[in-house]
Amino acid sequence: MYKIIILLTLLLFSACSSKSDTYPSKQPLWINSPQKEGNIGAVGSAMPHFKGKAAQRKLAISRALDELAQQQGVDIKSSIIRQEGRSNEKTHSSSEIYSIQNSSHKEIKAHIEAIWVDPRTQEVYIWLLSD
Repeated sequence: MYKIIILLTLLLFSACSSKSDTYPSKQPLWINSPQKEGNIGAVGSAMPHFKGKAAQRKLAISRALDELAQQQGVDIKSSIIRQEGRSNEKTHSSSEIYSIQNSSHKEIKAHIEAIWVDPRTQEVYIWLLSD
C-alpha cells in the first residue's frame, strides 16, 4: 500500500520537474555508488519499454524502490510468470509479475535525486535517496 502511494508521489514530482532532456554521455558515478552523505540510496534501471517512456520510468522507479526497501529491512518476494506460444503464423506472449512485500508497517520515504539515460541503449537509470 505504502509502495503504491510513494510510487505515485514520485511519478507526480518527477513529471513536474523542470529537468532538461539532454543527458550526459558518460555514466554518472552514482549508478555504482548510490549512497550520499549518510542517506541510503538505490538505483533502478529499465530498458526501453513497449508501452513507452512513462512505463519505462515507472519500471525503473519501481526497481529502485524495491532495492531501497530491501536495504531498509523490508522483505520482498517477486516472481514472474512468462508464457509464449505460436500457432500457425501468429506468436503470442504474456507476463504476470507478482511482488509480495512484508514491511512490518515500515514506511519508506524517498525522492528522485537524478535520472540518466544511456545515449547508446536508451536504458533509463533513476537514483532514489531515502528521506
